[in-house]
Amino acid sequence: MSATTRTLRWPFREHDVFAPLLEEHRLPVIHTLPGVIVWPILLFILAFCFQFVAVAIWSVLTGAEDMSHFMTVVFGASAAAYLMLGVLMWVRFSRYGAHRAAFSILPARASEFLAAFMALAFVITIGGRLSVQFHDFAMLDPTLTIGGGADPDTVSNIDEFVSQGAAMWSLILLTIIIAPIVEEVLFRGWMLPMMMARGVPIIFAILISSLAFGLIHIGQGLLVMTTTFFLGVALGTARVVTGRVAAPMLGHMANNAWAVFMVPYLINLNAG
Repeated sequence: MSATTRTLRWPFREHDVFAPLLEEHRLPVIHTLPGVIVWPILLFILAFCFQFVAVAIWSVLTGAEDMSHFMTVVFGASAAAYLMLGVLMWVRFSRYGAHRAAFSILPARASEFLAAFMALAFVITIGGRLSVQFHDFAMLDPTLTIGGGADPDTVSNIDEFVSQGAAMWSLILLTIIIAPIVEEVLFRGWMLPMMMARGVPIIFAILISSLAFGLIHIGQGLLVMTTTFFLGVALGTARVVTGRVAAPMLGHMANNAWAVFMVPYLINLNAG
C-alpha cells in the first residue's frame, strides 16, 4: 500500500488544508465516494426522526392542544438533527485523519470574509437573476420539473413562519447558524475535496457538489433549488480559492440571513 500511496496524485495546492494530509490517510479519502449519496440521505433520515420524536413528545406533554409552539419544536428538532450529523461526520472523518481539514472553520481570516462577501454579491446580482429566468422558462411546463415551482414572493417569508408559531431564536439557530455550518462541512468541507482527490476536475467537482447541495432543497421548489445551486457554485469557488471551508460557511450564513430577512422586506417594500 505504501508504494501505491507514493504514486498518488494529490491535487491540493500548498495553502489547502487537505494538502498536508498524511499519505496513509489519502486512499481512504479517495475511496469514500458513496458518501456523496449517503450523507445527504442520512441528513433527511435524521431530520425526519428528530422531528417525529420531538413532535410526539411535545404532543404528549401538551396534549397537542396548544399549536402555538409547534413550528418552534420542528425547527428545534431540525437543528438537533443537523448537530447530530455534524458529530457523526467529525467521528467518521477522524478515521481518515481529515476531520480538522473538513471542519476548517476557525479562525476566520480577512480574505475569507472578502471571499464570502463576493460569493454573496454573485448570488444577489447574477445567480438570483439566472435562477428566476431558469425558473420562469422551466415552469412553462411544470410537469417536466422536479420539486414544483415557487413564486419569488413565497420562497422565504419569515413573517409566515412567525405567524405559524415559530420562535425567532429557532429560525436564527437553524437557518443562519447550524444549517450553514453543517451543510458547508458536508458539501464544501468534505464532498468537494473528496472528489478532487479522486481526480475529478475542479470545475466538475464544484458543479457536482453544488448540484447535490441544490437537490437537498427539493422540498422548497425549483426556484430555491436553482438559487441554491448557484450559491453552491459561488461557495465552492470560494472553498477552492481559500483552501478552507470558513469562507463558504460565512457566505452561506450571509446568504440565508439575506434570504430570510432582507428578501421579504424588499418584496413588501416594492409591493407598497
